[in-house]
Amino acid sequence: MNLEEQLKLLIELQGLDTQILRIERDLESIPQELKKMDDAFEEKKSNLKKMEESLKMLQVKRKEKEVDLASKEGSIKKLQSQLYQIKTNKEYAALEGEIARTRADDSLIEEEILKIFDQMDAENQKILKEKEFLKTEEDKLAQQKKKFGDEVSRIKAQADGLNAQKTLLAGKIDKAILAKYNRIIRSKDGLAVVPVAGDSCQGCFRILPPQVIHEIRTKKELICCGNCARILYIEE
Repeated sequence: MNLEEQLKLLIELQGLDTQILRIERDLESIPQELKKMDDAFEEKKSNLKKMEESLKMLQVKRKEKEVDLASKEGSIKKLQSQLYQIKTNKEYAALEGEIARTRADDSLIEEEILKIFDQMDAENQKILKEKEFLKTEEDKLAQQKKKFGDEVSRIKAQADGLNAQKTLLAGKIDKAILAKYNRIIRSKDGLAVVPVAGDSCQGCFRILPPQVIHEIRTKKELICCGNCARILYIEE
């Protein structure tokens, strides 16, 4: 097999390697996309946790007010029991005034408890809606993950097919030429063979001397770019 035929095989091999590299990068990006989706869902779940924490705080506040209310009611009973022991009208009036003030405080606490109950009802409604929303989002996430899983299977099958083609193709290439190609492709981010467009290398876009272009056209030996070291060819 002459050098021209070897070069054609190298160009074909580069095409396969380019496709394989793209597929590998696609596969690498999928876990990152899945993480983004999981993070976004966790952020939505954190909103529910905040709502539930808010509800717990209201429950604690309600219990505190109920304790205050029970204390006030106990104080009223105690003051009422003292009325029977009062001997003067002045003391009686003062004690009744104190009972009235305590009852007024009692009423305020009851109003506050009712407000807290209303807030708790509203918070419970928000929590129920948020849970429904999260269930929908969880279903969407599961569907998206399944699509990604199917895509990964498809991409891997495609990669297996390309790698099989690559193995067959590589077997037809001279070992020394293949070794050179592999060294370049490893050091040049997956691009070892590039065309010449006009008079410039399409790997590094440097202008090539006329003598180099002439040598490429003769196809007597592999010519590499003096700047980026990639193998050069001129498209027919």
